[in-house]
Amino acid sequence: PPEDSLPRHYLGGRSFGPVLTAGTMFASFFSGYTVVGVPNEAYRSGFLSLRWITSAAIVGLGFFGTAARLRKLSLVRNHQSPVDFISDRFRSQILRYTAVTFQIFPSIIYLTAQCTAIRTTFNSIFRLDPNNVGAVIGICLIILLFEFMGGLSCVALTDAVQGFIMVLCFIILPIVIKKNFGGWADLDLESYPRQDFYQTPTSSEQWLFWNFTIVNFCFFSLPHFLQRTYAAKSLGALKFGFNVVTLGPWLTMLTGTFIGTVGVQMLADAGIENPPSPFGAILTVLMDLGGFPYFVSCFSFTASLAAIMSTADSLLIAISHVLTAEVVYPIWPNASPRRVTIFGRIVSFLSISVALAISILGGKNLSDLAAIQFGLSLQLLPVFMIGLYAHKSTDCHPWALAAGSWLGFVTTFSLHYGYMKGFNPEIDGPPFNSGVMGCAVNVCVVFIIEAVRRLSSRKKDTAVQEEDETEMFVDERDDKVHPSMKPREHQPEWDMPHISRFGDVALTPDLVWKCMEGVREPFAESWFGVLMFVLTLLVTPLVGADTPPLNEDGTLAFAPSVVRGIPSWAMSIIGFTALMTLIFFWAINVMPNNYPEVDEHSNVDPNTLSLTRAELGQRSSYDASNTSASLRRSSIIRASQLGAVGSSIMKGKIEEVPENEEEEEEEQEQAPEAVEKAL
Repeated sequence: PPEDSLPRHYLGGRSFGPVLTAGTMFASFFSGYTVVGVPNEAYRSGFLSLRWITSAAIVGLGFFGTAARLRKLSLVRNHQSPVDFISDRFRSQILRYTAVTFQIFPSIIYLTAQCTAIRTTFNSIFRLDPNNVGAVIGICLIILLFEFMGGLSCVALTDAVQGFIMVLCFIILPIVIKKNFGGWADLDLESYPRQDFYQTPTSSEQWLFWNFTIVNFCFFSLPHFLQRTYAAKSLGALKFGFNVVTLGPWLTMLTGTFIGTVGVQMLADAGIENPPSPFGAILTVLMDLGGFPYFVSCFSFTASLAAIMSTADSLLIAISHVLTAEVVYPIWPNASPRRVTIFGRIVSFLSISVALAISILGGKNLSDLAAIQFGLSLQLLPVFMIGLYAHKSTDCHPWALAAGSWLGFVTTFSLHYGYMKGFNPEIDGPPFNSGVMGCAVNVCVVFIIEAVRRLSSRKKDTAVQEEDETEMFVDERDDKVHPSMKPREHQPEWDMPHISRFGDVALTPDLVWKCMEGVREPFAESWFGVLMFVLTLLVTPLVGADTPPLNEDGTLAFAPSVVRGIPSWAMSIIGFTALMTLIFFWAINVMPNNYPEVDEHSNVDPNTLSLTRAELGQRSSYDASNTSASLRRSSIIRASQLGAVGSSIMKGKIEEVPENEEEEEEEQEQAPEAVEKAL
């Protein structure tokens, strides 16, 4: 079969080494919001912006906790698209296109937000008209050109450079601020303009802090993260990337909080109040110092723009990948992979055009959508978790999962626009994170539908079922299909996706767990999940609200508890998050650098064997069977059967001692014929 150009374009040929994997993961994970948004939030909300460090730790947990399985299954089943795992695991068109919708819609919102950030940042740096759109169009064309030229490989290389610039910025900038303006410990609480930053959070803020930590656990299901899971050359390369990403929040988000909170005093001393972009105003104050601070400020502006561009190009190629593999390719199933890649470039152009149009024309409506984008992505969390970790007894019907996802989607929209928009806790009551509440509804709906389905389904006789499963059945789309590939009870033909390209047997829960035998996965161990849940509760600042109280003039009624210039409740957040980080480092590094090597001649299920590089790179049409892999696996099965029959025959001959040498020679001559007859 011809070489499959899709994984070369969209997965970099699955060849990313440790450094490139770490660079592209870091730059995609820590977006432009990290550089600009966290300091801006810290300027306005104070130490509550530490929520980003905790949230980033939870993002890393979901990322490294699921990547080992997703990558292994991609090597065994040749998963390429970010939706392939769901299509293969649940075999339902309804759930498949539910996943496509929930991956594309939030990603388009995310890409649109990056286009808006590029426009505002570039116009701010060069002091252009805020409504100028020429610059953002030009930068988006450059991003598009990079993708056209080299696909994900080119995107990853630029990501690595942009990530290096970002790290360098966050190392140098706090040092320059500390030297010229002092640090946390140097702030005078009596004259500090925002003494309310040292108050303990309100009960609403504490509740939303925990919700925010939970909602971002779903990051691993975003298509640009799944691409990087599949693109790594080895599990060891992924582990190196996970270590860098786990360290990342301490290099970026902690320093972002430092810049914003110390920047309050810097801007107050400079006579600047409530700037539209506090981060830009802080850099302007540094530029006024001249010399090295001026250079660092210019470099930081560049880093902010580079960070936004790195996230934008990652999102663009991910959106193109999903739409090309799940929409375009099924429409032209016999098109060559090379032609499909050309279609993919057209999809990329259309995607960036739509994002630009929404960014330029959407105005204030975009901020509402951006507020719930990750809440919408969270609705796929039950699908991935059940697909990866459920056993046969706890598996769920794909329609139940699809129904739960859609009702969670509707709940998220309804709560945000009907309750949380313009929310005032003093009047409206307790706040809710619409995404978390939507996911709670999602899980409840799945549980109810699955319970009703199981109670109403008829119990089949086990013996009859086992007898049926010993025979192949004929499908209208293929000649002979393994019994595990049968449609579910009452499943219509139109709901069965074409999945021959994944293998000759279905990806069942038992096969998922069998593929991971011999791989240490702390995330799959129950005690680890309980520990992470407890630490997530402890890291939330569960303290008495609004302590110490504020006087009428905005000063504190009494001195707060402070550690090195940081409120004690904020120091608690830092301490427990640091503990989580250390546990994550341990969990990452106890995983092996490579999956266990399996001897094909041993007693092993051939359907769990990883495909060779040649087998991964061959594909002649949309759902063409992987002939090379099928032949290799079937030969292993035949050899195993031959060995089993031969062993049983020889065992019988040993028990039956021949009476003379002539009889023994005659039986040895007949042994091969007996084996062939038995097979």
